[in-house]
Amino acid sequence: MKTKSLLLSAAFAAFAFAALGRASTPLDEARTALQNNNLAQAESLLLPLTGPEAQDPVALILFSQVRLAQKNSLAAIDLAERATKLDATKADYFSQLGRALAQRIGEISFIQQAFVAGKLRRAYEKTVELDPNNVGGLIGLARYFTNAPAIAGGDLAKAQTYALRLQQIVPFLGEMEQANIASRGGNDADALAHFSAAAKLNPNDAEAQNQCGRTLARLKRTDEARACFAAALKLNPNLDSAKNSLAELDAEKR
Repeated sequence: MKTKSLLLSAAFAAFAFAALGRASTPLDEARTALQNNNLAQAESLLLPLTGPEAQDPVALILFSQVRLAQKNSLAAIDLAERATKLDATKADYFSQLGRALAQRIGEISFIQQAFVAGKLRRAYEKTVELDPNNVGGLIGLARYFTNAPAIAGGDLAKAQTYALRLQQIVPFLGEMEQANIASRGGNDADALAHFSAAAKLNPNDAEAQNQCGRTLARLKRTDEARACFAAALKLNPNLDSAKNSLAELDAEKR
């Protein structure tokens, strides 16, 4: 019995030593650096792993996230596209490609946007095809159909279907997207109802309070709007949108 106990202790000690001695990989370190917003360190770790002949889609997608955080959308798109070609089964890879394309679309001319918009839509459609509950993909499609012009397929009814699907997964995000859709359609009463519901679901979200304030201001309910802006700034004193909106209300009052 004593011999068995000693053997078990030795085996456990060997396992523990091996676990402690296991070095983290460059990918592990890069992921941690990215999570800590240490973009320079993440970049230095990923550069050797993502050259022209690189075959690791995980490294490519991580580097795409770094480049996107650095506001280098072209590099982020290229890296994400390479990852999706190496592994076309991962919904999150296509979602990252969609995010990079969405950033790019805000940087280019209207004519160029028409070409990028199609790629953006296809990236998010592939995301939800692979994973119907992918939050990034559902948000991406809701926003695409909300903001795209009709000629590019914009459709508030389609946007609503994705927002409702999102609401089943993350109620707060679903309410926020439905509010944005209602705002886009000029229905401030519905927008306020959804922003208010979102604020109740997540009382610590400054943007929900801010959007309640902006909608109330459009409805000329200025005292309530002012209270929402104050609540948003209490949660996030650096929220410039709320600061500016509150200043505008004060200026109108004078």
